[in-house]
Amino acid sequence: MVDANFEPISSHTVEVVNDELVMVDLEGNLFEYNYLNKDSQRIQETLFLEKQTIIENCLFGVDINPNSVKICRLRLWIELLKNAYYKQDLSGFENLTGLKALETLPNIDINIKCGNSLVSRFAIDSDLSEALRKSKYSIDSYRLAVMTYRNAQSKEEKREMERLIAEIKSDFRSEIAKNDPKIKRKAKLGGELYNLTMQTGLFEISAKEKKDRKKKIEKIEEELEKLTIEIEEIKNNKIYENAFEWRFEFPEVLNETGDFVGFDVVIGNPPYIRQEEFSEFKHYLLAIFQETGTGTADLFVYFVELAFKLLKSKGEFTYIIPNKWMRAGYGKKLREFVANQEIHQLIDFGDSPVFEEATTYPCIIQLRKNRAELVFKACIVDSLQFEDGLDNYIEDNNILVNVTELSSEGWTLSDTNVQVLLSKLRSKGKPLGEYVNGKIFYGIKTALNEAFIINSETKNRLIAEDARSADVIKPFLAGRDIKRYQTPKADKFLILFPKGFTIKRNLPKGNANYIASEPPPRYGDMPYDNAWEWIKSNYPAITKHLWPFKAKAEKRTDKGDYWWELRACDYYGEFEKNKIVWAETSFENQFCIVEGGVYLNKTSFMIPSDDLILLGILNSSLARFFFSSIVSKVRGGYFSMSKAYVETFSICYPTDNKISLLAQSIIETKKQDPTANTNDLENQIDQLVYELYGLTDDEIKIIEGYGE
Repeated sequence: MVDANFEPISSHTVEVVNDELVMVDLEGNLFEYNYLNKDSQRIQETLFLEKQTIIENCLFGVDINPNSVKICRLRLWIELLKNAYYKQDLSGFENLTGLKALETLPNIDINIKCGNSLVSRFAIDSDLSEALRKSKYSIDSYRLAVMTYRNAQSKEEKREMERLIAEIKSDFRSEIAKNDPKIKRKAKLGGELYNLTMQTGLFEISAKEKKDRKKKIEKIEEELEKLTIEIEEIKNNKIYENAFEWRFEFPEVLNETGDFVGFDVVIGNPPYIRQEEFSEFKHYLLAIFQETGTGTADLFVYFVELAFKLLKSKGEFTYIIPNKWMRAGYGKKLREFVANQEIHQLIDFGDSPVFEEATTYPCIIQLRKNRAELVFKACIVDSLQFEDGLDNYIEDNNILVNVTELSSEGWTLSDTNVQVLLSKLRSKGKPLGEYVNGKIFYGIKTALNEAFIINSETKNRLIAEDARSADVIKPFLAGRDIKRYQTPKADKFLILFPKGFTIKRNLPKGNANYIASEPPPRYGDMPYDNAWEWIKSNYPAITKHLWPFKAKAEKRTDKGDYWWELRACDYYGEFEKNKIVWAETSFENQFCIVEGGVYLNKTSFMIPSDDLILLGILNSSLARFFFSSIVSKVRGGYFSMSKAYVETFSICYPTDNKISLLAQSIIETKKQDPTANTNDLENQIDQLVYELYGLTDDEIKIIEGYGE
């Protein structure tokens, strides 16, 4: 470190410990400021000025939350205050007479601004040259105003600079706005209208000419009115309420001609907001962030693309964001976007609770705005207990990942051998979704379980009161009931009045729409009171049970024609068939067969099939390896076995029934004793599956050692 005169400070060394700047002398003693000591004064001044230089010229920030902005500004001031120094060397004074005040803290608040960083009226590449040409202010005068504001010595000077900066930005804003195509068009039409309405001639014009002129005036007035409304709507649109104008808010990243040069580094922790929570301005985001945005993307995705709009060429980017983007369907465009940048490091914390107050599972992503490279470093952090700190843990556990081996359907951070094996598995057979002709279905959503899901006691009581109740009460399984190869027994039951149940049973017998499944278009109508009287007279016990839940059931946005009916579902009939089922969240791959007539809740999935070979393959170690490589993990090491992941597993089908016979043996054994050890039978299936997929001994070792 050197002082303001570039003289080295050799008596002390500086290092960062736990995000704190620590200075010690050659004997290891912590530095303490003593204004009576010349060397101490020099060190304190140097630390203050270095921090001031960094804060004023290198650190800029934006947050939509005013309190967060205040806290950030305060922390920066406190950081400077730690090294505040007296302006006068007091050595030689026996008392403090003549003591001068501490060095004035600069007005660094101007670097940390409040606003919605995702929303701007003006694009970053908006032309500022015309605004600069017409404005009485230059970029240099703008920078000078900001610099003067930071070092203002009085409230009056600060207020004057605030006024000047606001005037400069208003000037830029007005001039840029004039280049808006709508405003240009409005001005042009205004001129045409003026000429048409004010023009006079020496000679009287004909009736036809008057008619043509009137028609032209009306057309212009109509377009002008439409443009005026559109411009006002944009001006007053709630979306722009807290808009932040990156184009000119920070003169430090503009060149002499006003071009946006960009930042060297962008770091951030974007808000974890699900896509359902910002639907009112999603259309704006999709229009602006076209490289990464999708209708189902969470908010952090747009912040990634924003960062690259703000970065200069070869600028550095680091975010901590949810790791779902690596595997989720909405992350596909983001994965493609990231793959086209230079990836420096990806650190995945898996399901570790990095943030105690949030259940989001984060990762740290470090990129450079540069041409992509084939290989990057990645680290999977399995625990938050680090003996030698996170940096050393990452250094010791980094792996090299080849970008070309990553699937656009989902990224797996693993070494090249694993990536090659996954690519081989994907190249075999057919993806499961294609193999079963897209027939992968999730369980039923009632939107009011307390009304429609009942226990055995309630089921028995309702049937005892009215035997017809049995017709609409179905065995009902939850995801937690599903175990590998076991035959689950339902202890809960579903009251099933599907959408259309009431109306279709009241259609005239000769009506072509009188069929079991819901036909398109709409099948008919029936007044509420009549419908209720009918359902009550036919199912008195069930309706008596449901009646106390009427108010809640009516509030559901997802219901049938009437409050006692469930939402529309095209595949209710599939639940009446035998099916392969699995839980959405499970410990490893756990598939089993459930008999027809048993229904599932929304935490489960099913394939209408009782194919034992398919069951054996899905429960195999090979499938476990594949799923554990691609699915999202949730806390506790559980798999998120959603349809989007499971349907990508490739199915190779054998020509013999060996797997089927072994799977049947396992099922029969588990029926007798659910805790029975079937490892030998399952190992035999594993060997058959390895052979079926043509794996080598080395590839089998990768699978069997994966995750250990």
